[in-house]
Amino acid sequence: DKRDAVNLKDYTIENTESGAVWKMPGSVNGQQFIIQNCKNTSIYIFDHVNTVTIDDCINCKIIISAVKGSVFLRDCKECVCVVACGQFRTRDCRKMDIFLCCATQPIIESSSNIHFGCYQLFYNELEDHFQQSGLSVFNNNWSSIHDFTPIEGETNWCLFPDTISITDYVSLPATQEIQRLNASVLEEKSIVPHTWGPHKTSKGESCLVTFFSDGQQIQRARAFINTLKVENPDCLLLLSKETQMQQMDAERVFRTNSYNRVVQRGAVIGLQYSGINCIQSCQKVAVSIATATGSTGLVYVSTNPKISQQQVDSFFNYANMQLSA
Repeated sequence: DKRDAVNLKDYTIENTESGAVWKMPGSVNGQQFIIQNCKNTSIYIFDHVNTVTIDDCINCKIIISAVKGSVFLRDCKECVCVVACGQFRTRDCRKMDIFLCCATQPIIESSSNIHFGCYQLFYNELEDHFQQSGLSVFNNNWSSIHDFTPIEGETNWCLFPDTISITDYVSLPATQEIQRLNASVLEEKSIVPHTWGPHKTSKGESCLVTFFSDGQQIQRARAFINTLKVENPDCLLLLSKETQMQQMDAERVFRTNSYNRVVQRGAVIGLQYSGINCIQSCQKVAVSIATATGSTGLVYVSTNPKISQQQVDSFFNYANMQLSA
């Protein structure tokens, strides 16, 4: 066996009380990680990880950048977690505040008073760590919670109200080591777009915006999101997905075969917007982005408000089936 020996202590944080502990890029490098028996501690893992288990922690703040597999919290209480992962689960936890990016449906079990919000984080290497973990910044099911053990007449979890910001709950150490990462939890710097979730009700119309693959689709999608926030802040981003599409599914969504060839180039990024004059605002921004980047024909925006919601439903139902396959 020529594999390097693994020292489990390098991938464990345990029995700490008060203060701050952090792991810098390259220190975990895709290994499994354990956090246990910590109290009043701030824990920061600025690296990609395979899986994480968090046990018996009290009043801790835990930031974990990008986890390929599962994050499993057990017997924890009064903690704040900022986590991006493939799967997320709690068991026997209470009074937890979770800011989440999760590729699949988050699950809680035998847990109560759990609050969920959208993940926000940036540092220089984070996008690379997402890629190494096989995570897409656009596949985020943070608000689609499944409770394995519901109690009739009670609610074990809820979503944060719109007035809540992640900066109300977490901050980053002001050390030179952390500052060199350019780390931030501000929404405008986060590599994961802030989504409001499908539960958000907004006056106006729905709109589907899709970006087709040419190697620059992620940059165009981000430019679109940032520009639309300025052009029409009342047009809200509810959902985002990145998925492969087949020709027959493209025809069902776009009501034409004009995009059959382009969907074969690679994954398609889809955004659901909602708001007053949403379609018009999205079309205006899409034209400006396409003109500035020379990407005409690589963006689709709904044109008919009578069928736009059907297009949204068709795209996201298809994307969810692909992710669960």
